Amino acid sequence: MSLVRLPLALALCSLMLLGGCSLAPPIAPHPALDQAERSETLTRRLTFVPDDADAEEQTLIAVLRLAPDELRVVLTTPYGQRLTTLVRDSSGSRFEQGDAPREDALPFPPDWLATRLEWSLWPRAALENAFAESDWTLDENRRERLIAYRGERVARITPPPAQRDMESDSDVLLEDFQGDYRLRIAPLDSSTDHEASR
Repeated sequence: MSLVRLPLALALCSLMLLGGCSLAPPIAPHPALDQAERSETLTRRLTFVPDDADAEEQTLIAVLRLAPDELRVVLTTPYGQRLTTLVRDSSGSRFEQGDAPREDALPFPPDWLATRLEWSLWPRAALENAFAESDWTLDENRRERLIAYRGERVARITPPPAQRDMESDSDVLLEDFQGDYRLRIAPLDSSTDHEASR
C-alpha cells in the first residue's frame, strides 16, 4: 500500500473499529498524571485487531512519554510517517496536527485513546482514586484488570500492571467490549502474536 493511501486506510479502518462509540459510555475520569507507574519514554507497537474476521487489523507505532505533568504520544505509521501527537495534561486531551494528510479530526477522540492507554499503564490505586464517586469501577486480580461502567464491563486488560515486570518489555492486551476489538500494546522489536485468547 502506498504512503499516500495509508492515512485514508487508517481512517477507514479506525472508523470500522470504533463504529459503536456513539453507544459507548462517557469518557472515564482520568487518573492523576503524577501517579503513572514510571516517568520515561516508551516505544510501542499498537495493533488494533477487530473481532470482525472480515475487517483488517491496523498497526501504529507510538512513542509514549510519561511525565508527572503530561502524557504525550506521537503516533506514526509503521513506515515512520507521523500522523499526529496525543497530549493529555492539565488542560485535557487533544491531538496536535501531524505531518500526514488527514481529515479534520482522527476518527477516535483524544480522550478515548488517552483513557485506554491509562487503563493499561497506570497502577491500580491511581485508577481507583480517579473512579471514586463515579459510575466507573475497577476489578483486578492476578490475571486481569476489568473496567466497568454502571456494572457493564467496558474493557479487560491482561496482564494487569501489578503482574508485569515494569523494567522489561512485555505485551499488554486490551479487549474493548463496546468497540468489539482488541488492542495489543507490544514492544517495537517483539514478535507480534495476534492470536489473543479470551
